[in-house]
Amino acid sequence: MNLLSFRYFMEVADTLNFSEASKRLHVSQPGLSQQISSLENEIGFKLLKRTTRQVSLTEEGAYLYEQLYPSFHKIEDLIHEVVKSKRIPQATARISSVPSAASIWLPQLLKKMQAKLDTVELYIEETTSAQAIEAIKKQQSHLAFIRTPADLNELRNMNIAALELSRHPLVAVLSKNHPLTNEQSLDLKKLKGEAFIHFHPKNSPTLYYLLERACLEAEFVPNTLCVGPELRTIENLISHEIGVTLMPADMAAVMTEEHVTSIPIAGEDYMSSISLIWEETPYTPFITNDLIAIAKKEFSYFIHE
Repeated sequence: MNLLSFRYFMEVADTLNFSEASKRLHVSQPGLSQQISSLENEIGFKLLKRTTRQVSLTEEGAYLYEQLYPSFHKIEDLIHEVVKSKRIPQATARISSVPSAASIWLPQLLKKMQAKLDTVELYIEETTSAQAIEAIKKQQSHLAFIRTPADLNELRNMNIAALELSRHPLVAVLSKNHPLTNEQSLDLKKLKGEAFIHFHPKNSPTLYYLLERACLEAEFVPNTLCVGPELRTIENLISHEIGVTLMPADMAAVMTEEHVTSIPIAGEDYMSSISLIWEETPYTPFITNDLIAIAKKEFSYFIHE
């Protein structure tokens, strides 16, 4: 006994004509008749009175038809609506984001989402780039803002598509009381010997290697004080003159300017950016496609192809 058998019965009961029902269902008339007979055998009573001249419902068949009719039509209407709109009503959109993007990029996207996807419930998770990529891979997030990795092929190999947004140079972040705070641009060699607040090589690999590269090209290895604190903790440590760090200008812009300052690095620009990522497969959910369409339009000015 299966739903297809009942679907066949509903069509025959609706038309009271095996020939017409078989045309609607795109099955042979003998095959349809066999399905109905099998269903009657399984449930133990007759559903249809069949003669050479007409088909009619038995009392039990009429009762079953009346009870099933609303449910089958509700299913058909639901499927038709989903196919037509390519959207699931009252869906949940799950977005992961690194802290800087959560402050800068995410509000713009959410504002447009509210206007265009007003029935969608939002779930936002602030996390690291590595964790956000993992959430996309496991289909725990539809969309994520991450710090752009050095090699985008790493994402493509995981069937993850990316839109790189605007790029920003690395800056030095110091306490307002630091002796170098009045420098217009900072020679990194002057930070040799300073205690550095570093990034976690696993959770924030892009920032970790960017800071390492900048220091090594300035001919010193960073004297690491601690690794992996959150952005607000980094700001708090620096404001208390406990250490210094290097970070992209968009991250530094999220910090308050009361106790810390950011200074451009002299010489070569060390660039970093935020990328918007999602899983791109034949099974990409409708809600992901909706979000990407909104993001591409909203961020079109910033996108780097």
